[in-house]
Amino acid sequence: SKATVSVLYWCLKPLFLFTISYQPMSETKMWTPYEDTPSVLRWGLRARWVLAHPLQRVVFQTFTVGEVVLGVLLFAFLVISAVTWDTKKSGGMASIPLLMTFATAARNSPLTFLFGIPFERRVAYHKMIAIFANLCAYLHCAIAFISRDATDSDNHRKMWSGLCAVGCAAMLGMTSHYTIRRKMFEAFYYTHWFFFTAYIVFLMFHSATTVLIGIGLWGADVIFRNLYMAMFQPAKGAIRHIEGTDIVEVSMEGVKYLPGQYAFIAIPEIGSFQWHPISFSTAPCEGTVARFCIRCGGDWGERLLALAKDSKPGQQHKVLVDGAYGNTSIDIDSDKYKHFLFVAGGIGITPMRSIATAIAEQGRRGRSVQLLETHWSVRDGVATAVPMSAEHGLTMYRTRGEMEVDPVHKVKNGRMDVNEVVREFKEKVEETKGSMAKKVATKVAVLFCGPFEMFTALRLACKEHSSSSVSFDLHTETFEW
Repeated sequence: SKATVSVLYWCLKPLFLFTISYQPMSETKMWTPYEDTPSVLRWGLRARWVLAHPLQRVVFQTFTVGEVVLGVLLFAFLVISAVTWDTKKSGGMASIPLLMTFATAARNSPLTFLFGIPFERRVAYHKMIAIFANLCAYLHCAIAFISRDATDSDNHRKMWSGLCAVGCAAMLGMTSHYTIRRKMFEAFYYTHWFFFTAYIVFLMFHSATTVLIGIGLWGADVIFRNLYMAMFQPAKGAIRHIEGTDIVEVSMEGVKYLPGQYAFIAIPEIGSFQWHPISFSTAPCEGTVARFCIRCGGDWGERLLALAKDSKPGQQHKVLVDGAYGNTSIDIDSDKYKHFLFVAGGIGITPMRSIATAIAEQGRRGRSVQLLETHWSVRDGVATAVPMSAEHGLTMYRTRGEMEVDPVHKVKNGRMDVNEVVREFKEKVEETKGSMAKKVATKVAVLFCGPFEMFTALRLACKEHSSSSVSFDLHTETFEW
């Protein structure tokens, strides 16, 4: 029954690693740290941030400390396999990163729950671990081939099944290339499923039963979230085209989420199996209606735009929602930060707007928010599609074209100089500090969503301007996966 599933959901939610979401807090209630989390779990969140935050610091290009440590461990598996040069031991070594690949493939993965790793970082972990799993498999295959016993019939079965499995793994890697994922998503999606299924079949023939553990965890995640989606998530939403833009707004009532989160959505009229991660552009404190602003690009986006243009005002469509998921890589739900700098490029403003709106609302309920600014680089009608208010402290950088802008916002022509933005924000922070407080480092939460080039410049700027008096902690979302 629905009641039974509901009880099971709330009991098993921590095990299946769902993010806890509640209805928006009343404006009459004073703000408290981690107010959207039950009090019995708040100590766990605090402990997680203490342990996990150092692992999420970017140390080289886009690589974090956690990814570097994981890379060293995975490389050790390769070295051990090569040194021992034993067929059985190299197979055991190859199965470990394979299990980890399944763990990071699940949308509710242990990495997300234990370390608070954001979605796009989890995908990065998944790709990196999969590469090492393939390398370990290739090495195992080479060792087995060189050390093979031609008279052993069981060895013959393992040889051909292993070669087929390695071939499927290679095809999974090649069809997952960035260009294919971005330009031909459907080709990536269906080939991934096909070669993944064949891979599992050949592994079973290969007697690699250890991977059943990873398959079981991943399968349980798939079954449980689809069951929850079918039982509890709303299935209707309004689809509206924003005039003069290539942006479509999808609005739904009854979706539970937290600021800055995203959900996978599918529209059966376009394709029931085409799920896309879309950030919420609203915050829970704004009401019960959740909105997504989607910039339409690619085959799926073009069909969504055509559907929106053909829709009548207020017309309801079937919309499937899987989520909400996601969290920031810095602890913005506690009282750790009092200064917030949001930087966005194009449609990347949507999750930044969601978080900024929530923090401004928390400030009205007693949270200490000393400085909040939003800097948004935009070149066309996106500015009219995502409404911003004075509480966001918005400065808009108009890189191309004309646009109607609320007079309460600052507007600058030309590209955003993120280094100058960070430098000026640091000066403002130092002005707000007292003489005694200047001896203590003030932490600034910097949250970004936009193109990779802008992220690179912002990361360097945060590193350059961090000092003993002001330090910048950066959370990024690029979704270029």
